[in-house]
Amino acid sequence: MKRIAIVLTALLTVFAAGCSLSASPSATAPAGQDGIRAEWAFTQAGQQPEKLLIGVIDGAERTLDIAIYSLTKPDIVDAIKRAKNRGVAVRLITDRIQAQGKSQKEALKLLGSAGVPMKLNTHSGLMHLKMTIADGKTATTGSFNYSKAASTDNDEVLMVLRDEGVAESFAHQFESMWTDTSAFAPIAPSIASGTGGTGGTGGTPGSPPDESVESSTEAPADAGAPNAAGAAVFRSCAEAKAAGKAPLRRGDPGYSAKMDGDGDGVACEK
Repeated sequence: MKRIAIVLTALLTVFAAGCSLSASPSATAPAGQDGIRAEWAFTQAGQQPEKLLIGVIDGAERTLDIAIYSLTKPDIVDAIKRAKNRGVAVRLITDRIQAQGKSQKEALKLLGSAGVPMKLNTHSGLMHLKMTIADGKTATTGSFNYSKAASTDNDEVLMVLRDEGVAESFAHQFESMWTDTSAFAPIAPSIASGTGGTGGTGGTPGSPPDESVESSTEAPADAGAPNAAGAAVFRSCAEAKAAGKAPLRRGDPGYSAKMDGDGDGVACEK
């Protein structure tokens, strides 16, 4: 209970100070009596949470454990690869449904080819965490997924807690997931193989494709044709856009997870 109280105190301090610090690239709360140093960044405040996260990843020297629901942003994938290449022991857990998305599948191929061990949830729920633990000293949390939409369009927040006690608690949870063979399994070689050297349009070589780029330019004549139930079915975002139905939100007629590359519940938003 003491540990929970410490974390809650830090979070309350952060949000109480948020209004006066929101103009900075990222905000920092002074260390409290328990020595916890907290930093945070809101996407819509222009505080660039992805840069704060990449700073944590780039600063890792020994270990880097990541449990992330959506992982599609090339800059973050590259940072994880850099950590692995400089000798950091990297492990990653992600969500099995998100792992089937085009952009995330490519990101996992790149990390797999770099030798990063990865696991997926096999239990019935989502692996919905968004956390990174670096060197057993720093832990991140918040709503922020590691995707382009979370970095630009969504209302998101990333929290960085620099405290060994907090990091130890996060690391314990990660370890319990990693070793739970009944709920998590290694990613199959068919997913985690490949060199990933081609990259995507607008990306860098060896980076996952930018999920906002669509390859089709013109929809066929039957774009948005209804299925047997009368609901529109789109075979690509180009079809949805040609029909004037984009963006498509989860639950909308014609929405498909296959067109929602970053798994944020909004397809064809760009």
